[in-house]
Amino acid sequence: MKKEVTRNHAQSKNHFNLMIRNLGHSLGASEIGFSDLSRLPAQKRMHYNHAITVMIKLSDGILNQIESAPTHTYFSHYRSVNRLLDDISLRILLALEAQNYASVAIPASQSVADPDDPFAGAFAHKTAAVLAGMGWIGCSALFIHQRYGPRVRLATILTNAPVAAGEPVTQSGCGSCRACVSACPALAIEGQLWTPGLARNALYDANACSQHMKDAFHHIGRGAVCGLCVVACPIGK
Repeated sequence: MKKEVTRNHAQSKNHFNLMIRNLGHSLGASEIGFSDLSRLPAQKRMHYNHAITVMIKLSDGILNQIESAPTHTYFSHYRSVNRLLDDISLRILLALEAQNYASVAIPASQSVADPDDPFAGAFAHKTAAVLAGMGWIGCSALFIHQRYGPRVRLATILTNAPVAAGEPVTQSGCGSCRACVSACPALAIEGQLWTPGLARNALYDANACSQHMKDAFHHIGRGAVCGLCVVACPIGK
């Protein structure tokens, strides 16, 4: 009887995952991931036990236009994808709350006022994606998807909904590759391999990256993004 209850519970979770995955895909998501956050400090995860990762693959055609500098097209595409991620996250959030699962959608791109880390978000999308088994953190400190490499954007919904979590990735897949290190015009990437729990500043200098984008690419648009490390990565090309 106990085995039967356990099996039914697992089937219920898988059905819930399928429902959320189908909704996300119908709205334009490339992939939906599910993770168990219980290993993280409660305050860091806003006291929620699970996360749903929404991922959209960036356009190869637009990324492949980037050579020595970002393009106006990439700048617009980056912002458009962020807006779509936020819209998909909101729709999933509303679907969860319609079933009485209070949840929080974390914007695709938003920094919070943290004097110790001015580049931090309310929750790290990369953390949830890695715990969902979707990929690892690259030498560039970008999330590296198993298939698409860094050519993706992410958003996260924190929830206590009964989802079936994926198996976390615990090892870098970058190996000896240092393509992003050589491509970085700000010399911000240290070239160290990621391991779980490694601080972001051990991988790259966020301040140097941000300052170079402001100095060199401000004419592209306010809050310009670079993209050179993204297109340099051999994974996803």
